[in-house]
Amino acid sequence: MKQGINEIAGKAALELSEIELKVSEDQIQGVMHQIETANRIFVCGAGRSLLMLRAFAMRLMHIGYEAFVVGDTTTPAFEAGDMLIVGSASGETTNLVSITKRAKELGGTIAVVSIFEDSTLARLADSCIRIPAFTDKLPESDTNKRNTLSGGSMFEIGMVLMFDAMVLPLAEKKEVSTNRVFARHANLE
Repeated sequence: MKQGINEIAGKAALELSEIELKVSEDQIQGVMHQIETANRIFVCGAGRSLLMLRAFAMRLMHIGYEAFVVGDTTTPAFEAGDMLIVGSASGETTNLVSITKRAKELGGTIAVVSIFEDSTLARLADSCIRIPAFTDKLPESDTNKRNTLSGGSMFEIGMVLMFDAMVLPLAEKKEVSTNRVFARHANLE
């Protein structure tokens, strides 16, 4: 008998919970401190990781931060004092490495979210959050268990869930009620 979609989703949610509980609170706090002290926040990624970062930039904007997506037509110039948040499961995505190097040259701070803490992007960063999701780049083991969902889904979903969880204390520090951010939500659609 085939599994129902809700059973698959439920199993994936339990796996995701296990992954999230292994993320270092110290690493999360380090990135949150960078966000709080940055002039502006820029995000970049590739593929689905970029979509998750777009969602985070939107949440940051909702609670009063200036947040931009690298590559959008209305994104301003990056300057000293700005922060770049990069999401890359491998930490080796070539164009993201190039963007990160440029942001460092311009005097920005860098935060990376990756599976690999020893990746090129993580080594360039001022802080790194490791999401210990499954990767095909390593052999399966007790610490690299294949999940129910395919591809990099657990990394990507883990990233967006962690970002949304970070919004709550960030909003609290800015004294912004997350129940009242709808006023800053897009209203032309």
